[in-house]
Amino acid sequence: MIRTISLARFSFGLLVGVASTTLASGDPPAPGGTPLAPPAREAPPPLPPRPAPPAPASPAAGLEDALTRGARYFDQAIAWVSRNGGLGKARDLYAHLDAHWDLDDNHHEGPQTVWYVAPDKMRSEMTALAKTTTKILNGERAWIVDASGATHRIHGTPDGEAAFKQMHEDMKRVEDLTQFLTLEGLKGAGVVFEHQGNFNGSGAYEGAWIKVARRSPDGRKITFFLNQNPDPATGEMRASWPGVVRVDGDAARKLQNEDWILKDWEAPAAAPRAFRYPFKIQAYRSNPDPAMAKQDPPRRFLFAIMDDIQINTGIDAAKFESADK
Repeated sequence: MIRTISLARFSFGLLVGVASTTLASGDPPAPGGTPLAPPAREAPPPLPPRPAPPAPASPAAGLEDALTRGARYFDQAIAWVSRNGGLGKARDLYAHLDAHWDLDDNHHEGPQTVWYVAPDKMRSEMTALAKTTTKILNGERAWIVDASGATHRIHGTPDGEAAFKQMHEDMKRVEDLTQFLTLEGLKGAGVVFEHQGNFNGSGAYEGAWIKVARRSPDGRKITFFLNQNPDPATGEMRASWPGVVRVDGDAARKLQNEDWILKDWEAPAAAPRAFRYPFKIQAYRSNPDPAMAKQDPPRRFLFAIMDDIQINTGIDAAKFESADK
């Protein structure tokens, strides 16, 4: 039986994100700051330390400007992720993960399967206690199939506007994750990549990173912390996988900062693919207003194990349809 339903009863779960209050403006915090308040059920990661003195970018670093170095490092990361195979811009994504969500309107722990086709189609199936809830977004249409199998149409319902808007925002995060995993789609006209130094982090941010800030005409600020991968023969600094991706929020628009922590690239337990991908993903959010952030500590809202992922393999359009048009 097809029924409409108030959107207040359902939320379209996000796919993933990560942030730290003290990581405002894209800079790692100084040590000795106020400890992060613990998220529900667990302690937070240690604060990253003050950056170490920048390591030499390459023998010819003095002859390059920050934009040239940033573009070079970003291209090296693209090549590493794609195994030099030219994965290209992501057109579609299939992912199966074991996810633990902890959001205000979405608490879930269990298997999740996601299908995404650029630019505006997504299907998410979340299973708990052997019952599956399915959420479908297809352009200007949306549905939810609840655990009992009943279909609820979202578009065209009396109070559907707010939830429909939320579903599109959630899909934007899926798009972001897809682009973070392939990287190449983040290049484009007017986009620049600036090298902002090399840093060491600890705790959840542990690693030796090359910091590259992406700036684009749309105003979005995304910062990549790429793994340092020096050439063993020459010592030239090179980049490989993205370990932390930070998306700046906007206090005026009430958009929180998000950090994505991507770990265990090429894990033995991961499904073999022609490209590399992270086996573990954590997501944190924080208040973009530094003053408010002191009373609003960051918290982890996702921990996921990526069991499998496929990119640009083609997805049946029927995945994004419902009997209720």
